[in-house]
Amino acid sequence: MPAPETLAALLIAAGALAAAVRFALLRRGWPGWTLAGLSLASGLGLYFALFPPAIPLGGETLLVATAETPPGTRPGPGERLVALPEAPAIAGAERVPDLATALRRHAQVQRLRILGRGLPARDRDLPAGLPAAFTPLPPPRGLIRLDPPADTPAGAVFTLAGEAAGVEGGTAELLDPAGERVDSREIGAAGQFTLGGTARTPGLATFTLRLRGGNKAIVSDTPVPLRTTEERPLRALLIGTPSPENKYLRRWAEDSGIDLRSRLDAGAGVDLGGDGVRLDAASLADSDIVILDDSALVALGGGGRAALAQAISGGLGVVVRMTAPATASTRESWRSLGFASEGGGETAPVALAPLAPDAETLEARRGPPLPDAAGAADTLDDPPPELERWTLGTGPDVVPAVTDAEGAMIAGWQQRGQGRVAVWTIANSFALVLGGQQDRYAQWWSETLSAVIRPDSQFRPEIPALVQAGERTAICGIAAGARAIAPDGAAVALAIDPEAGPRGCAAYWPLVPGEHRIVQAGSDGEQTFPLPVFPADAFASIRAAETSLATAGWAVQQSATEARNLPERRSAGWPYLLLWLLLSGALWFGERRVRSLAGT
Repeated sequence: MPAPETLAALLIAAGALAAAVRFALLRRGWPGWTLAGLSLASGLGLYFALFPPAIPLGGETLLVATAETPPGTRPGPGERLVALPEAPAIAGAERVPDLATALRRHAQVQRLRILGRGLPARDRDLPAGLPAAFTPLPPPRGLIRLDPPADTPAGAVFTLAGEAAGVEGGTAELLDPAGERVDSREIGAAGQFTLGGTARTPGLATFTLRLRGGNKAIVSDTPVPLRTTEERPLRALLIGTPSPENKYLRRWAEDSGIDLRSRLDAGAGVDLGGDGVRLDAASLADSDIVILDDSALVALGGGGRAALAQAISGGLGVVVRMTAPATASTRESWRSLGFASEGGGETAPVALAPLAPDAETLEARRGPPLPDAAGAADTLDDPPPELERWTLGTGPDVVPAVTDAEGAMIAGWQQRGQGRVAVWTIANSFALVLGGQQDRYAQWWSETLSAVIRPDSQFRPEIPALVQAGERTAICGIAAGARAIAPDGAAVALAIDPEAGPRGCAAYWPLVPGEHRIVQAGSDGEQTFPLPVFPADAFASIRAAETSLATAGWAVQQSATEARNLPERRSAGWPYLLLWLLLSGALWFGERRVRSLAGT
């Protein structure tokens, strides 16, 4: 059975519509249309007189003071002011430990208004159940975003990115642990910058990101953690033919400490590699990466490529080096390994970025020169070598591993099972070594191999890059029984959250800055992973910007999902009753007037 409101609406609408049609036919022209309109309006007034529209309950607005709320803030009529622990001293504000406590104490409030910098993560975990309003403060002057470098093998190049506010025209400098400048970049109008350097000794190191204003005055110094890993020698296979590229690739691998075995077929069964490499299941399982020419891949035949594809699915990394324009059979051989592309028959010049912004930074990146390498490397004034790459058309599944200064792909990889396969698009990259840019050559190949090598089994839990003392931290990738050890030796058992699933995540609250350790039992004894923890105010401007952005998103979610659930009540019906009486009286008078004029 329909609801009373629906039934009444149908009956009133039918009666009003019938009367409107009758009046329109009674008298042509505007008198009839006027009566028809009054009939419809009278029916609408009758419905609202019987069922007045619902309006939300007023209630109070809860003002929530957070960090940087002006001390002179005062509540207005219908408002109640509470202050979270981060808020400054505010006269008349009720102190509460968190937002949930404030909502329990004041269940009558119907709206929230967040003041100051915004809610900390503690108060954004759960919805408030009320619509919320928040106007973010301008970002603080200084560093507002930092993407620290990922774990970097010793000798490899690392990069970090960041964003600053209010420092337009200034500079961002990266200082090594000894305080020497490693890199420098000018900060433009967008405030974004990227810096880099070379990882040296394995272990944890703290660099410093220094921001300077346009007048060269120091704006801020921010610690930047770098974890330099000492990995076991990379086990690599090099398959191809004798060529300058393979010659310099072997030399770079030996200088980098890579355990390289090669097979270079010179024809007539002659192998200039000298290692007797065979691409069978045993050698592939014992290797981390295989580098082979495109012609060598085609020569493997269907069976050899199938065995290689199976090894890739199991975790092996493969780099196919282009030596000639790609043909249909070449691309088909790549596709059999899991790399899909089009084109590859045309070349384009490679755009090379400057080696460094200045000579001092270049010297810092290269480190102390080797005794036999004096004068062998390029300076900033030397012309860059001319390189060309084959242009490939790839889909979104191909991830660039190395790009040139204009963003064009030099090497890119695609996932297959647990492994990855990459294509190297330059045939003569050894010209970098001959042109005095062996550091760029090493960087390109290091980045390519790092992107596709077989994953190692070292204990590396997932930990946020920037951890502060007194801040909750999620640690994932751990097993039952793992524990955290503080710098003073105090151990805390890490309880894995069952809702985290197979990720194995636990929460940890480090209380003091310093080097903490995550320890768990492994197959060959205890496994240890160092965790740097910085002082509570080390990333104050970054946390302030993140808090404002997160609170703005949280407030939008509250208003979008909860505003429709506010308590409601019926509004007063007498105004609509009075309106209906007025409309009905006008209709009665108008009808009599029309009938008198019509002589009926």
